[in-house]
Amino acid sequence: MADDHEQEEFFHIRKMVLELDRLIERGDVQDCKNPVTQPDYWRKRIDALLATPAVSESIAARAAALLVQLDRIADARRKSG
Repeated sequence: MADDHEQEEFFHIRKMVLELDRLIERGDVQDCKNPVTQPDYWRKRIDALLATPAVSESIAARAAALLVQLDRIADARRKSG
């Protein structure tokens, strides 16, 4: 089972990825100049979480789904730019 820090980190990342998704839906992609609005920033955070020793299978699976979502966000950003 993931410790509290891993769970908190996952839920924070998930919240921010969902916010990026909302920005895409609203068409606010070009206003995203801050590094934390970049999919690669969150991909690195997910990779660090997955590298945590003994990360739970549940968090690993949900993190993998977030990586797919980030790929879709990055694609939408490229298409709108």
